[in-house]
Amino acid sequence: MSELPYQRRLERAVVRIQARMEGGIGDRWVPPTVALSLTIWLARLATDRVTGFETGRDLAAYSQASWLLGQRFEPRASLFGTDVHLLELRWSFISYPLAPFGAFVEPAQVLIVAQAIALGLGVFPLWWLARRVANLRVGAASVLVLAYALHPATQQLGIDDFHPVVLAVPAILGMAYFGASKRWVAYWLCVGFALACRADLGLAVALWGFVLLGDGERRAGLWTLGVGFVWSLALLLVGQPIFDQGGGVGASGGYNGRSLGEVALGSIREPVGSLQNLLAQDNLSLLVALLAPVLFLPLLSLRHLLPSFPLVGLYLVSSTPDNTAFSERAAMLLAFVMIAATYALNRLGNVGVDRVFLDVRLLTTLAAASVLLFVSSAPTSPYEDPWSWHERDATDRAIATAITRLDDDTPVRASPSALTALSERPWLYPLSTDTPPTAVNMAFPAFTRAVLVVEREIPERTDDERADFDERMAQGGFELDFDRDGVALYVR
Repeated sequence: MSELPYQRRLERAVVRIQARMEGGIGDRWVPPTVALSLTIWLARLATDRVTGFETGRDLAAYSQASWLLGQRFEPRASLFGTDVHLLELRWSFISYPLAPFGAFVEPAQVLIVAQAIALGLGVFPLWWLARRVANLRVGAASVLVLAYALHPATQQLGIDDFHPVVLAVPAILGMAYFGASKRWVAYWLCVGFALACRADLGLAVALWGFVLLGDGERRAGLWTLGVGFVWSLALLLVGQPIFDQGGGVGASGGYNGRSLGEVALGSIREPVGSLQNLLAQDNLSLLVALLAPVLFLPLLSLRHLLPSFPLVGLYLVSSTPDNTAFSERAAMLLAFVMIAATYALNRLGNVGVDRVFLDVRLLTTLAAASVLLFVSSAPTSPYEDPWSWHERDATDRAIATAITRLDDDTPVRASPSALTALSERPWLYPLSTDTPPTAVNMAFPAFTRAVLVVEREIPERTDDERADFDERMAQGGFELDFDRDGVALYVR
């Protein structure tokens, strides 16, 4: 009996809080708080990875291209391959407006912060979609944006070097929201931004036109179909072959110099191999990893998930080694997963006067799954000790010291972890990490003046192999200028 008044007081307090949150406080404070927290978290951790030499070739390649643009050179970064222009990598026009910021901040810092900001901004259209279109209450919308922020894919995208497709995540979410709310100017701005990130996103944009057609928006749906298909097909099947001056190897999980059309044609010619690639364990694990944090809710709203399938399918069936990049496959699918999850929650709830009420047990389960999968699976989990990423060990300090011994215009071949720090120069080449460096796999242009080797990034080699390598380097005119804590710098 004594507990009953306390329970009633608690229930009344909860009702008052809910009323205040529904009255506008939630809409004013929850999205900016989550967005700002997510942005700061991802930007800090990505910056710490740069400080700790934990980044790889992707960030270095785009940083080099951004630096070249800032210096008013053609963005033919040597890390992209032989004479490969930035636009050959799926026509990522979005890289151009980011370049001027490199005059004030290191290009690598600009790119990773821009990526963190993009993921943080994705909270706003997702919240508006949940509140104004799906009519979810503040509690359900809060759990949804929490699931997005803590999603292992979101965390991975925020720290996984740099990929222009990640910048399209808030644009795709915004496209879904503004299209559903019939705000067409903002809708087309989001479509244009997404297409500027990568030309092949036009396929997903085009298929979103079918969603609009299903909603009765015939004109907008047809225009979306036309714009998306024309943009992708014109640039990838017509523009890129004309623009391509010899192909080259992309730096960030491209199709190894092949256009989207060539990948599609290859899938048609080799259907059995393509199907095997599509059903590969890694690909199925990726789909499970994207759906599990939201309790597979998107499967209840396949209509909003299907526009991503054809393009993601092409990513998955491609069998080239460079196509294993997580970000290339996951970024766009993550956006559509969250869109579909929002509509799924709307379908599962009970419609009230103006809001959809959801079972608190469902929301509690969704929140618990988000937190548990973040802790257990996210690359930024507390188990990964992310707060210590900025600390440098002896090898990191040796890399930093070796870099200071090089002039800014020295052509260098270096181990992947050192590439980002060396990216502000016209000539930079990656050192293979598959096998120990030898005369066979160390071929580089004659004008290369320095080679930086980080031992922890190459297979273990014997003293005799190291001595043989030093001898061959000496025969090529290189002298050992620095050798400490597993870092060796050869110059000539």
